[in-house]
Amino acid sequence: MRRAYIAIVVLVVLVLALYFGNFALAKSETHSTAQVGGSKDANATFNEGFCVYPDSPFGNLVADELRAGGHKVLILSAPVECDGQFLAVWVEGLDISYSPVLSKGRVRAVAVYSSAGDPTHYINYRNAVDKKTALTSFEKTGRAQFQAYIIAEVSDESEGFIAFKGYQDYLLRRAAEVIAHQAERFELEGKTENGSD
Repeated sequence: MRRAYIAIVVLVVLVLALYFGNFALAKSETHSTAQVGGSKDANATFNEGFCVYPDSPFGNLVADELRAGGHKVLILSAPVECDGQFLAVWVEGLDISYSPVLSKGRVRAVAVYSSAGDPTHYINYRNAVDKKTALTSFEKTGRAQFQAYIIAEVSDESEGFIAFKGYQDYLLRRAAEVIAHQAERFELEGKTENGSD
């Protein structure tokens, strides 16, 4: 009876560790793409640093990636105008087929960007009925800026000992890297173009 009790306790601990643990000892084959569209005004303003909205686990991952790149980052609690480059980010889809030794996953993350800290495009998107059209359409605003959207797609297949939460975090971090890298490219390309005028 005592052995059965110990075996049940060990099994419960193992299941909890596999589900809630944050570890990954796996070999991964990961592919990522970024679809980008934008509208740039002449003499667009590029603010220093980034303002990331929303304050969510994924938003914090994107903020961490930008900080790791040496950028000043402010997390916004609402989509408001800011002194940095505005970046609204969210996960649109996360699909995981999990087992402790073989996992497959896909994540689709989206971001809306403004070089001048203007949340207008994101607010228009959020309030729109036709989200697809609102994401890819840009309205003229009162300030010279570069507005853009980023659609990051990450697919992965991993073999090895991996926890469910660890695998989910791995996928989200890869998507956060794609979005942060693209936002940094917007800033670099914009400042290079403005500096050459």
